[in-house]
Amino acid sequence: MTAVATHRSTAGTHQRGFTITELLVVIGIIVLLVGILLPTLGKVNQRAKRTQTATIIEDFVKACESFRQEFGRLPGLVPEDVLASDPKISTTENVLLELMGGGISEDHPLYNAPQYSGWQVITFGSGNAQFRIRVNSSAVGLGPNIGGKQYTPFFAPREEDICFVDGQIGWDGQPEEIGSDTANRLPDLCDAWGQPILVLTAIRSVGNLVGEAGGGSAPRTQFLMDGIYPYLYSDALGELKQSQADSILRVTTGLTRQKTLGQIIRHPGLGNATQPESGTPKGQIVAISAGEDGIYFSRYDGPGTPAAPVYNIISGTYGKPQVVEQYNDVLGFGGG
Repeated sequence: MTAVATHRSTAGTHQRGFTITELLVVIGIIVLLVGILLPTLGKVNQRAKRTQTATIIEDFVKACESFRQEFGRLPGLVPEDVLASDPKISTTENVLLELMGGGISEDHPLYNAPQYSGWQVITFGSGNAQFRIRVNSSAVGLGPNIGGKQYTPFFAPREEDICFVDGQIGWDGQPEEIGSDTANRLPDLCDAWGQPILVLTAIRSVGNLVGEAGGGSAPRTQFLMDGIYPYLYSDALGELKQSQADSILRVTTGLTRQKTLGQIIRHPGLGNATQPESGTPKGQIVAISAGEDGIYFSRYDGPGTPAAPVYNIISGTYGKPQVVEQYNDVLGFGGG
């Protein structure tokens, strides 16, 4: 009886281990699943960032509209035509300075008051056409002071949505770097990828859709694109350190560049697609994120490929407003 019991006990506790072949099969299955899931997770992450960026843009546009309801004009510390003639700061920064505070212009009644004496002065233009503002990056978010009255901020984004952008062209015409002279750096509105969001504001509601201050089109132009140049002419912009040399807004020149931006911001159902300069904008406030590639309308994005980049979205095969939807950039409009 004892011998039998011992035999059964031994047999009951015996466990067979995995063979090398079985382990390799399990590892192979795990590797296969990881290979399948990683691209999916990456796509989910990118979709989440697009949603987050769209929300940032939507909130920003709403803030601009609230400002216009209050004051009868779009926000911007420096008049847009003055800024376009000498874009020492971007239109994005110019708008934020009035939505959130952190700057006063020379026509402000308190411009020479003692409390602003230590603020950095930026001078736009030259000679009799100069325009000055005082800025203090640490005061951004405290609310604007307009006409001598202190207001609460019209725009109060999350802390991570406002950042100092590395690589943009600064006041001195040179690329800015994080950590260098940060006291004089102005914060930017950034997307979920850490890239600055381009902003354009209309200076009028009639005339050609897009122009440039130096192109002789300023008097009859609805939008001036010079205020986006501090970002557009960067060769290592934002957290992604992306050169904008492949942007179709940069590689094209003169009137073609203006028409290209016009095609991007125009209402697709109004006007001739091959004549975007005579079109109608989707709104008087335009905000553009470069999307996941970090390049504003890359020639390799949309209908373009590395083997066949697309430069022209105005005429020929791609001369239709719907081509804009093929790019991964995130756009928002308001004030229409």
